[in-house]
Amino acid sequence: MSKKKYEAGKKYEETATKYDARYSSIQQQKFREVFSQTKIKSSDLLLDVGAGTGLLLDFLPSNVQNIISCDLSFNMLLEGKNKLKNALFVCADSEHLPFRESCLNIVTCFSVIQNLQEPTITVSESFRVLKIGGKLLLTVLDKIYCDKKLEEIIVQAGYEIEKLWHLSIEDFSVIAKKD
Repeated sequence: MSKKKYEAGKKYEETATKYDARYSSIQQQKFREVFSQTKIKSSDLLLDVGAGTGLLLDFLPSNVQNIISCDLSFNMLLEGKNKLKNALFVCADSEHLPFRESCLNIVTCFSVIQNLQEPTITVSESFRVLKIGGKLLLTVLDKIYCDKKLEEIIVQAGYEIEKLWHLSIEDFSVIAKKD
């Protein structure tokens, strides 16, 4: 595990109980902006990489039931599990997702890759687990990545970019499709 990932993981382990109070508002804004640009069907199987405390679960419509929340931080997932008892939480590394190839419809990755030494590995792993026609919904801090670098990472993994834009807050977002 890289030092950068280890340090980020340690920070999230230590601050899990405070995460929602600190970041809920800004994460909800990202969710609103990104999901206004795409549709999720109730039958879609969605993987939220870097799910943390499960804030995305609070945001998604109640008819979206097939959601897996995945995070490296056990404490973050425990916070989510305490709030949302019926959700599926998986403690795993985004660079080694424990899912078979081509099994998911949507992978979300909000504010994750800026914490990684090698973000291309996580983006490639998301490509591996998506079905043909599946979508990646990703955000990244604009002070860490410019739009050109983000585009390079996404295209290098094999995706076709449907939309790349600057959110009204401090992030770039991309919606990309596996063809």
